[in-house]
Amino acid sequence: MYAVRRPSALVVPQAVRAAIADDVRTAHPHEAGGFLGCERRDGRLYATSHVALDNEAETPRRRFVSTATDAVPPSPRVFYHSHTSASTPSGLTGVDRRNIPDSLALVVFAPHGDPYSYRLFRRALFNWQEVPVETAEESAAVGRERLPRLV
Repeated sequence: MYAVRRPSALVVPQAVRAAIADDVRTAHPHEAGGFLGCERRDGRLYATSHVALDNEAETPRRRFVSTATDAVPPSPRVFYHSHTSASTPSGLTGVDRRNIPDSLALVVFAPHGDPYSYRLFRRALFNWQEVPVETAEESAAVGRERLPRLV
């Protein structure tokens, strides 16, 4: 058996960011969510696909609850959901920490419908740890940049 290396970053290309933004805008003011299919390369996860899921929460403005479907990509993958209330932090809430079943969670802070902050968290042994989220620009001159994030 071998140890699985933890990703040093999540790289999200413009097309996947646009799909997330469309999902978040369409669902607003309710929380949106789903999965990003990923590939491992050079110690990083690269988002390659986007699968939106329906929010089945009783209070969809405050929580994201969904039932996994056959469309959910296999591992490696990242679960994402939006926080749409200005009073909701851009990080993981206590409810998030207790209820997210996957080991990676991307929180997209979008209080006005447009993504404003991206923060990735990895489940560790006793807590969640933040992992950088980067762009994946095609131009070598631009390179990778960290996506905007709130503290």
